[in-house]
Amino acid sequence: MKNEIYVIGHKRPDTDSIAAAISYAYLKNQIDNDNTYKPYRLGDINPESNFVLNYFSINKPELLEHVYIQVKDAMVKDVVLAKRESTIFEIGNTMLEKHVKSIPIVDEENKLIGLLTERELARNFLKEIQNFTLEENPPKVKDIIKTMDAKLIVGDENKKLMGCPTIGAMTAEEVKRYLKKNDVLITGNREDVQKIALESGVSCLIITGDFIPSKKIINLAEEKNIPIVVTPHPTYVAGRLLRLSTHVERIMSRNPLTTSPDEILKDFEEELMQDKKGVAVVVDKNGYVKGIITRHDLIKPKQKKVILVDHSEKSQSVEGIEEAEILEIVDHHRLGGLETGLPITAHIRPVGCTNTIIWDLYKKHNIIPPKEIAGVMLSAILSDTMLLKSPTTTDEDKKAVEEISNLLKLDAINYGIEMYKAKTDLEDFSEKQILTIDLKESRLSRGTIAIAQIEVIDVESILKRKDKILNEMEKIVEERGYILFLFLLTDVLKEGSYIFAAGQYKLAEKIFRRDFSDKISYLEGIVSRKKQVMPLVFRNT
Repeated sequence: MKNEIYVIGHKRPDTDSIAAAISYAYLKNQIDNDNTYKPYRLGDINPESNFVLNYFSINKPELLEHVYIQVKDAMVKDVVLAKRESTIFEIGNTMLEKHVKSIPIVDEENKLIGLLTERELARNFLKEIQNFTLEENPPKVKDIIKTMDAKLIVGDENKKLMGCPTIGAMTAEEVKRYLKKNDVLITGNREDVQKIALESGVSCLIITGDFIPSKKIINLAEEKNIPIVVTPHPTYVAGRLLRLSTHVERIMSRNPLTTSPDEILKDFEEELMQDKKGVAVVVDKNGYVKGIITRHDLIKPKQKKVILVDHSEKSQSVEGIEEAEILEIVDHHRLGGLETGLPITAHIRPVGCTNTIIWDLYKKHNIIPPKEIAGVMLSAILSDTMLLKSPTTTDEDKKAVEEISNLLKLDAINYGIEMYKAKTDLEDFSEKQILTIDLKESRLSRGTIAIAQIEVIDVESILKRKDKILNEMEKIVEERGYILFLFLLTDVLKEGSYIFAAGQYKLAEKIFRRDFSDKISYLEGIVSRKKQVMPLVFRNT
């Protein structure tokens, strides 16, 4: 079975993040036959990305909540199950043959009803020296036939046995004194004892040593409607096997420790460690067994394998990234603070878009992507470079747009304008949604600064909500403890940005050398958060 490798962009995904996950996962699946690469997203799809995916008929990636190690990453999946009507003998033999120490017991619908471990088998062995009765969990005649490798001489194989097992190794008089109605008598070729058993109304007569009873005994058994079973085993062994012929329900644990496949392993570890048996059955929400996990499985659980695209900072990545194995990073931003246990492959270049790097990797592997994949890559480059007008735009970005446009036979700029129109259709979005579509945090020595940005064709539709946006920004500052919250409303066509400031807005005046007494200022030529705003923030705070 192939390993699944998660290809993921950053939180609050933009078009580059979504497209990079899709395009790089596709490329990796073409060049690596040993693993399966699947794109994921870490948040809701924004209007622009939704337009792009619909335009090129691509399903949006699944939402990924975390990459913490889960129970399903550590559990044993190839589980041996047993039905409730299985005998203790059958399950014990299965444990020996399969080299397992625990077997979940299931009902007719294959839903969990109990667990049998070596612990219960050992306790059952010790209890055999005490008084033993078949009343609580009576086996059928056919169960003992199977367990004892026996044959039925006369009687109904579906009859349930009752009473206590009795070994007929004493004198006939003593047998008569000990034996009660419905008991099970085990004896050898002693016809006198066999007759006493049948006349006493036992529920079954078991004859050992493969001795076939006389015609007189068989006739008496038929008359009394009492089964006779003949086994090749000696009397002592037959007595032991009779006890093992009872159904597993008699000794199984009826309320074993259970867990879900999706439970985070570190949240379950302590409960498993404290369990007396040190084993838990993994079941789904319907009660079906999916695996078994023991204390030993906690020693070195399997990490999730991930490839990060369009980011390399822990704060922007998926929850639980510290527990995952990072295989690769493909990005066009500064290096973040993530650490890896082993050397990794990193494609990090100062271009305007992650998909520009990925396009180059397609070319290096001589792979031409399908048009729908090429389409989302083109969209990402146009989005990240503001239709190639952003100061982050490089000659590589321009070349990639030209090459992909020729492949698609598509006018890139006209398409890009249509894409941006979809991006600015924010009429149904709340102020909070607008502010968090593309929000990134930066931690400085004095505190955390948040910078959100949207690029639009028509800024007026957003400016008319200025007061509500500023109020919402102050709320977010209060909730998240930012020292400063900046919101860039970028006019793509005029190539400038309205910058809103909340929190310590005087800090914005220091950063931009502008008056922010109204908590908003227009800066001509400022269109890039990464290349223009962030350097000013780091330089002037």
